[in-house]
Amino acid sequence: MAHKFDPKNKEKLNSKERREKLPPEIILQKAGLQSGDYMIDIGCGVGYFSIPAAEMVKAKGKVYALDTSEEMTEFLTAELNTSGIENVEVLKSTEYGFPLAGETGDMLLMSMVLHEVENKKRFLQEARRTLKPSGKILIIEWDKKETEQGPPLKHRLDTRETKSYLLQAGFNNPETIELHEVSNTFYIVTAKA
Repeated sequence: MAHKFDPKNKEKLNSKERREKLPPEIILQKAGLQSGDYMIDIGCGVGYFSIPAAEMVKAKGKVYALDTSEEMTEFLTAELNTSGIENVEVLKSTEYGFPLAGETGDMLLMSMVLHEVENKKRFLQEARRTLKPSGKILIIEWDKKETEQGPPLKHRLDTRETKSYLLQAGFNNPETIELHEVSNTFYIVTAKA
């Protein structure tokens, strides 16, 4: 059984320490998110990446923020209403079904999500369906080593495993983006649809 994040701990997702180790703006910039892009945030949680992405893609772009947790989607919807951000659409999804048309996104992000999924190939195939042919997936995961925070070691994926799942799901050219200048706790793998 996969290790799942408990939505009751959502305050941890916006902590100062997390922002130092996993700065969303820097990561999205490194990944190449641009004004006018359509980004899909799978497992959006509290909007940790969705809100900065909305500012980066500007009014001509859009962010689709998906989560299986009603608690998370309600929280993010309230945050967006308070902040006045209008280019984010919050959607409740199922684990293997994303309520989006095919070829919607220029970029699809999943941060600390893949290790929680039982059928990773099926999950990634559904993600690929939602990307434009020129689209890119961005997966952020915990390094496979003991750390103070995060899931148990046995539930973590190393970069080789993540790349293998991407290839099995039909993605191409998986590459690793190192985050060592800000953190040695996480890694990023990107691939083309």
